[in-house]
Amino acid sequence: MSSERRYVDLLFHASRKFANWDPEKHLEVGDWGRLTTGRSVWAFWRPKRCVFVKEGNIYKDKIADKYGVPLPKVLGEENPSGLTWVTSSNVQDMDIPTSMGQQTPELAECSVKVGFQFVSGGGEAAVLLMVNDSVTTIDPATRLSQLLGEEALRDRVIVSETHRCASYACYLASSKTKDVVIGMSSQASENPSSTQAYPKWVRTNKTGYFKGKADNSGERKYYPLYKLVSVRAAGGNTGRRSVDDTVDGEAPPEMVPLPDALPPWMSSA
Repeated sequence: MSSERRYVDLLFHASRKFANWDPEKHLEVGDWGRLTTGRSVWAFWRPKRCVFVKEGNIYKDKIADKYGVPLPKVLGEENPSGLTWVTSSNVQDMDIPTSMGQQTPELAECSVKVGFQFVSGGGEAAVLLMVNDSVTTIDPATRLSQLLGEEALRDRVIVSETHRCASYACYLASSKTKDVVIGMSSQASENPSSTQAYPKWVRTNKTGYFKGKADNSGERKYYPLYKLVSVRAAGGNTGRRSVDDTVDGEAPPEMVPLPDALPPWMSSA
């Protein structure tokens, strides 16, 4: 199993959200399309991936207006420098021992840092760190059930929530890793005439797979985590409704949220 698939799988089981293996890929709430394995029938030996292929956006395509789906709300914009994280279920937060700072001197320079302990015998573990994270979401989510009446969206998936951040770090720990501390430090520019410091991710454990981007602009330009819902009624019923089914513009009280979309290797199991 590839590192990408394992990382996505671990975080999906913990959060019911998809970890974006390419966080620089732009995503917007309301994007709709298909989930693919990222491989052709002629390359069946390649490991299955989880690739969202965008076909449109319910807001730009005027589908949301047709069915009365509200505009997305943005949460967390007032937290410009905070650190948030999502982990697999076999990870626990850990107090950072003083000895770790001695082993990795760069940690003392970190403006933000956090420690994680991995459950013994729990196998591989996944950690996603986000700096300046905000969440864009459709609220209430039940209004997306109206889209069951739209033929163009049949058996498609919709991005119902996105996380945007200014910096991110993805870590997939090996089954033998006991703990790790990850932080962000500032390092001086290589240009001697510049006084500007540049951020850099620092970690105490060099095992496992790690990738990240550290940015000092404060701009939320990375999309490391998102939620997908499937345009099909729970239980396999069509349950298709039109906008005429609303009452005074409000969704009927019996409406339930669309079911979560599943990674290709889970949905085909």
